[in-house]
Amino acid sequence: MKTANLALVLALVVPACAPAHDAKDAGLRFMMLMKDASGGPALDAPSGFHETGTVTRDGDTRTYETWGDFHALRTVSIMTRADGLSMTNGFDGTQAWQVGPDGTVQTDTSPETLAAARLGAYLTVGGYYWPERFPATFEYDGRKVADGLAYDVVTVTPDGAGPFDIWLDPDNHRLQRLTAMDGDQPFEGVVNTYDVVGGVSFAADTTQTIGGQTMAHKVTLYEFTDVPAEKFTPPPG
Repeated sequence: MKTANLALVLALVVPACAPAHDAKDAGLRFMMLMKDASGGPALDAPSGFHETGTVTRDGDTRTYETWGDFHALRTVSIMTRADGLSMTNGFDGTQAWQVGPDGTVQTDTSPETLAAARLGAYLTVGGYYWPERFPATFEYDGRKVADGLAYDVVTVTPDGAGPFDIWLDPDNHRLQRLTAMDGDQPFEGVVNTYDVVGGVSFAADTTQTIGGQTMAHKVTLYEFTDVPAEKFTPPPG
């Protein structure tokens, strides 16, 4: 279905106070519009990705490296400080794991940790592009204003994880903001610029705020690649 047709359908089925079932139908349609605006079929070809970049907070800049699986909720990230010490966090779909700067390996399968890990992996791989792969509910919350700009807002609740809100540009339907709760702290991400790789748009420069602390997140490399399953498995303890 082409974007113009979807836009027409949305205009017909999304009144200001839509019934719950209409809001869910509309939420899914907005996700289709966002996928179309972000690359459409080009998003379906890759199996995984590799990304590097920097995160800066209060003048402290750290580098990171991330891998993700587009066909499973599996991710792993390495964050390295200026002094060379690093921390690795991973999720293999069944357990969250971490390798500290001293090489100590820890795993966690508590319900709270797994829910947070699923949400983090869902966001990292962009699970909302593939509702058939990663079940979730999508509910359109109407048009809202933030910092003087209007957005179409959809609440996304992945299976086994907490909800978050996607804020879409009403003109081009691209993701511009994302809000959620990180534990008991409010989280907000704002996309400053996009870049394109292989016909797919990705957020290359974002500003993220957690509990009042702001971080600048910049991508230096983004590439599609096959990532072996063992990459997401914790090393022997």
